[in-house]
Amino acid sequence: MKKNIKKEITFIYTDKLEHQCEEPIADEAMKRGYKIIFSDDVLKKCEIGFYCQHLNFPKNSKFSCVMLHDLGQQHGEWPVMWKNEFWNDFNLGFLPSKEWVDMWHNASCYDFVRPKNGCYFVGWTKSDNIEKKVFTDECEEIVAQYGINKNKKTVLYAPSWEWDGRQLEMIEACRELDVNLIIKQFPWNPKTFKFQYDICNEMAEKSKNIPNVFVLDTSINIFNAINLCDVLVSEESSTLYECMLMDKPVVAVTDWLVPDSLPPRLPDFPYDFAVKCKKAELKETIENVLSDKSYILTIKNYRQNNFPQLGNSAKNIMDVIDEVLEGKEKNPLRIHELPLIETPIEFKKSVKKRKFLMKKVFIKLRFVDNSKILTVLYNFLRSVKHSFQKKG
Repeated sequence: MKKNIKKEITFIYTDKLEHQCEEPIADEAMKRGYKIIFSDDVLKKCEIGFYCQHLNFPKNSKFSCVMLHDLGQQHGEWPVMWKNEFWNDFNLGFLPSKEWVDMWHNASCYDFVRPKNGCYFVGWTKSDNIEKKVFTDECEEIVAQYGINKNKKTVLYAPSWEWDGRQLEMIEACRELDVNLIIKQFPWNPKTFKFQYDICNEMAEKSKNIPNVFVLDTSINIFNAINLCDVLVSEESSTLYECMLMDKPVVAVTDWLVPDSLPPRLPDFPYDFAVKCKKAELKETIENVLSDKSYILTIKNYRQNNFPQLGNSAKNIMDVIDEVLEGKEKNPLRIHELPLIETPIEFKKSVKKRKFLMKKVFIKLRFVDNSKILTVLYNFLRSVKHSFQKKG
């Protein structure tokens, strides 16, 4: 064991999705005698800190690990997304797929990409439990609770964002089809994403009492919902990747706007395994995918080529942590690194800009959020800024 490091892992999370990503690792760590803590305090002091956020503070941990919370994380910044989420402050990095491994390897010539003790190809933790009996039992409970007809084909709608009444468009597209429509929205935090939280609640109300339409509790694990479906529809959500992991075909709608910018932008999902269509073509596309088994074969081929570690990721992660803490660093899952070269100016600028943002976030978390007066002042100044932006 590395000097002065206790067998205690703190999993940092800021939403339910991140918590779900970390749960399989926590379960495996407990089996190995580690004390486990889950915390939503991103500044918490840790023995071993495990992080999966866009903005992390690993210097608060004696030993730190980082992983993705989303298979499509920062896809707009590929192939070198680490210029915005630099990993060189961590001890260990963990990646889920061959595609991610290739991107990391090609960028490993830059120092801001490389964790101190290496990066490892371990698999995707959220998929670890899909073969277990408890997973099957949970799916059966959902069917019974919502009264889902198992004799019908099932369409799952699981977007990254809800916007512009698209949930109602999904209902209309499926209205004349003899299918179940399951709706699974992201579990938005009402404090940090109130507008999305309110929109999803409004859509849920408008979707009540419609035959064959089932709005699931947002806290339900997405893999349970995917297991019940025959096809998933989204725009650019990581649910498209996760559905692929279960050999289910996916449809990506290319003209559903994404409201994470002003004005809302078109979605970006750069993968050929998804069937792509415009919203006006949605009904016809769903019908075609449900009737043509070749789409499933395309999905299986992609999954087999990119995700060979399915079901073992938590075990792989804990094997690496154990070995590195014991001074052994020859795990075959370690990804080969390229020789270091000078970082391009554009990447240096991105890293510098991100570090400045992190300082601002740190000040807000440490000082503003702990003072009622500063919180009121901060919210006032923020509302003034937004009002000027709207006028502009």
